[in-house]
Amino acid sequence: MLTKVVVSIFASTITIICEIGIWLLLIVSLISGWQFHGFMGAILGLAVGFFFAVFFFGGFLMLIDIRKAVKAIEGKNQTSI
Repeated sequence: MLTKVVVSIFASTITIICEIGIWLLLIVSLISGWQFHGFMGAILGLAVGFFFAVFFFGGFLMLIDIRKAVKAIEGKNQTSI
């Protein structure tokens, strides 16, 4: 019982942390690109930041999405039994 509560809190917290982390990463990459090379640097920095966010945060977000899908399937199976 306690483990389910801990996992539930962790899943909701990690989603929020990932969302904030992605936005902060994109903002920082945009600003740092702007400071080094102006407008084109900002676009390049934003693109590099986006790809880094996809590779770094993508795995966490996929695991969270899979967990939600499995939970929905379990809920459907419990109501049909």
